Amino acid sequence: MSELFQAVEFPPLKVTGDRRTPKRCYVYAHLGPGRVPFYIGKGTGTRAWSIDRDAHWHRFVRTRCDSAYEIVILVEDLDEEDALDLEEALIAEHGKTLTNWINPGRQFDYAALDRFHKLRDANTSFISATRPLETSDPEAAITRYRQAIEQMHQYCAITYETGLVAELRNEIGHPAHGDIAALDRLTQVLRKLGRYAEIAEAVDAYFERYPSWVSPNHTVVKRRAEAGAILAGERNAPRLSVPKARARKTGKVPEEELALVLVKARRGRAPWDWMVAAKLCRAHHDHDREIALLEEFLSGPRVPGRSWLDVEERLFKLRAMLSA
Repeated sequence: MSELFQAVEFPPLKVTGDRRTPKRCYVYAHLGPGRVPFYIGKGTGTRAWSIDRDAHWHRFVRTRCDSAYEIVILVEDLDEEDALDLEEALIAEHGKTLTNWINPGRQFDYAALDRFHKLRDANTSFISATRPLETSDPEAAITRYRQAIEQMHQYCAITYETGLVAELRNEIGHPAHGDIAALDRLTQVLRKLGRYAEIAEAVDAYFERYPSWVSPNHTVVKRRAEAGAILAGERNAPRLSVPKARARKTGKVPEEELALVLVKARRGRAPWDWMVAAKLCRAHHDHDREIALLEEFLSGPRVPGRSWLDVEERLFKLRAMLSA
């Protein structure tokens, strides 16, 4: 691979623009003004000439290249593994000038990115902690979910990338990305209370600020459509009912069976091992033991990454289930 990489040179301009089908896998480049590469890829057949590209590529070609660019085949007749390795190496070398989305040359502000994730994680915990209130104190839950939406605005406004890709994203009017989790919970509580005007108001305000695409089958979209139809008199509101308390099974997890799982969980502090222990307790309907284990994990040091949030969310969901 090192020999292949060292041998790569951008060939001189070919005025004929000859189009051919390179042998087997190949690595190609799209060159802009000054013959500077703005895209590097690997392909077979006629992939290098395809214009089935993302919006960032098209924006660059229109605004930086006056809709004209050069296509060069850098190396051909490779097996797929070598082509992937060479593509990765070239993207790493020329990253700052490339529109490639997967690109180590993209210029991230990692301090800002770290702040984004810390605020988002804290908000996720705040939302999870609110769920038990949906049953015991729905008005408090509504207040907290509205607060979570305001907190979401703060971290979604953080700018954590500069450079070419970020410039192109801004130029094409790429919508700001929101975090729909708090709105999802808020609209669910409002629906249970029959407050459809508030559902419409909350959802419209969110998508006005974050007009990013979500599936038409998303529950928030469905609740907004239902609320609109009810407010317009096109359909009747569903009858509100107070859920009946259900008798829950209780049991006791065999300690000898649980002990085998806990040895590994306590030694490695991996969240997924604790989830295995929690699921074992759930299988035996031993909810007290499950809560105790989840609290034990969360009281200790947390491993790097965000997977501990799964444990935290499971604990709050369990408490919400038991309070229903």
